[in-house]
Amino acid sequence: MSKQPYDIAIIGGGVIGAAIAQRLAKYQLSLVLIEKEEDVAMGTSKANSGIIHQGYFTTKGSLKESLSLRSNKLFDEVCPQLDVEFKRIGAIFCATNEKELKTLEGEFKESRERNVAVELVQDRDRIQEIEPQLNDQVIAVLHFPNAGIITPWELTIAMVEHSIINGLKLHLGFEVAYIKREKQIFQINSVKGQKIEAKTIINAAGVYSDSIAKMIGDDSFNIIPRRGEYIMFDKNSLQLNKIIFPTPNVVSKGIVVAPTMHNNFFVGPNANEIDSKEGINTTTQGLNEILQGGLKLVKKLPIRKHITNFAGIRASTITHDFIIGVSKLSQFVNVAGIDSPGLTSSLGIAEYVEKILQNDCGYKFIEKRNYIPTRKNQIRYAQLSESELAEKIKENPQWGNMICRCELVTEAEIVEACHGLIPITNTDMIKRRLRPGMGRCQGGFCLPKVMKIISRERGVIYEQVTKTGRDSHIVFKRTKNLCSEVFQGDQL
Repeated sequence: MSKQPYDIAIIGGGVIGAAIAQRLAKYQLSLVLIEKEEDVAMGTSKANSGIIHQGYFTTKGSLKESLSLRSNKLFDEVCPQLDVEFKRIGAIFCATNEKELKTLEGEFKESRERNVAVELVQDRDRIQEIEPQLNDQVIAVLHFPNAGIITPWELTIAMVEHSIINGLKLHLGFEVAYIKREKQIFQINSVKGQKIEAKTIINAAGVYSDSIAKMIGDDSFNIIPRRGEYIMFDKNSLQLNKIIFPTPNVVSKGIVVAPTMHNNFFVGPNANEIDSKEGINTTTQGLNEILQGGLKLVKKLPIRKHITNFAGIRASTITHDFIIGVSKLSQFVNVAGIDSPGLTSSLGIAEYVEKILQNDCGYKFIEKRNYIPTRKNQIRYAQLSESELAEKIKENPQWGNMICRCELVTEAEIVEACHGLIPITNTDMIKRRLRPGMGRCQGGFCLPKVMKIISRERGVIYEQVTKTGRDSHIVFKRTKNLCSEVFQGDQL
């Protein structure tokens, strides 16, 4: 696919691969990002709680501790550059008995030692002031004011687009079949027979990072798929001030009740080890577990306001820490086992990988003279004043054609997204960029219209427009064609 080997190939288009690409794109390097799906942020990054943690409840001396603490601070710098919304709303951990209070007191002491802003509150009036929705059984909260929320797939897309602006090559639908190395050059081969050559590989393949490592003979770690299920609720159905955690256990930080950047709220995730790395189905047992966990934290949950359920897979390991470093084969860097707080740590991980490339792989980074430091998001209908919207409609009537009523998305916005830096091939790509289909009706009104726009703008047959790519067809055939096939001759 490339005449000359790339300097660095990053395998995995989730938030970690995207953050590494965005960090390295400012240097005089040839970079390629490889992703097996038809879009970035298609794995753990699209089924993520979107919480930016504050270094709490991490093992002392671990990568999780140091990188989450470092990375938390970087969001104030990076998000404005990328035009990505980020809010520091704070998080609280709740104790409902004396044993849990002891755990919070221990974490309070450790957090103070880490120089983390934290407050242990036991006064009932102050607890209610911090979060009025809390269950009356909560006797104490550990408040971390610098925790925040973000939309993880929006961050991932923004980092990839910013990298493309600065020269990154993106290859979607490139599923790695095998890797070989000759004369210090890696040859990455896809299941479709495509080839990409690179001097260095960064393995950020999420739940498949162990499989990628084994392709070069590195069997030093195994990924344990851990499924987390969620329930999402409608906009403004519960007003929350804070991200609400229970007292954590050894497996996870527990089932959370938290707001999103778009005024929804969710309950979840649970944490269950499963056999399949593709097991993103939800279960009746799991959803009941989530609801019971949420009701331990808040006074009530508006069950009839729930709009969807979903699940994601976390890439866990037996070490319970990130695995980041050069493999047994030089110039091959593993960035694996990135479970919680992986999203939080993403910017710090990218910085850490940059140092590994300098210290262990011999790179001397020189910044590009023509580096573009910012990326601008496309204009949204909801951001426009009445006069601005009137002017937009005058220039382009598509601004007056509302496609998604739940999320207020116009035809003009979808058309612009179709011709963006990452080619649009399916409806979920539009959904992640503009949110049609994420509202109360879950696409019941807007999906056929979005399909029609994609068909027109991308020049594909309507029936070939898919949900996520590959075989995820939404429409089988037009009814009149199907009927003519079924009712041929004597068929009934």
